[in-house]
Amino acid sequence: MAFDIITIEPTTVDGAHAAGDVFFNLTSFQIPARACKLLSIHMEVANGAGEDDTKLGILFFKKNTQVTLGTLDATANIAHADFTSNQYIGQSFLTLSDAGGLDNDIIDTTALYYPSGSSQKAANSSENLFIPLILKGDSGSTDLFAGGVVHAGAPDFDGTANVKIHLHVEY
Repeated sequence: MAFDIITIEPTTVDGAHAAGDVFFNLTSFQIPARACKLLSIHMEVANGAGEDDTKLGILFFKKNTQVTLGTLDATANIAHADFTSNQYIGQSFLTLSDAGGLDNDIIDTTALYYPSGSSQKAANSSENLFIPLILKGDSGSTDLFAGGVVHAGAPDFDGTANVKIHLHVEY
């Protein structure tokens, strides 16, 4: 077994986002093998502001037949047929605050997001469970695509090229 870290640098827009908004559209990346297990996901936002209590979803697809989930900083409105043709394979979540409301964003100049679960909590814990995913390209390809949607909060990414998403994988 081997490990790798893949960094995705999507294009975002400046300005406050709302729940349901697209914060980046499908962005391509390559995995180091035909299939990988996503062990963890993290995100850094340089000069970010207003991210407290934010929850973001990173959606993974095998294909990129429809490159947009919708207009950046507007409601995600991809048609069902287009969503299906992109071959959705799963979603991971990122947050700044844990399930108990503790703000883990401790660096003033960079917002650091960490992995979160959708809504399930570990027994006797306030932490959300992170659910690993299998990342696998279409027909033996190592190309995959990711897009992002705001689930909660009003993050302001303060730029167009200051977001980096780090995928920790095993293959």
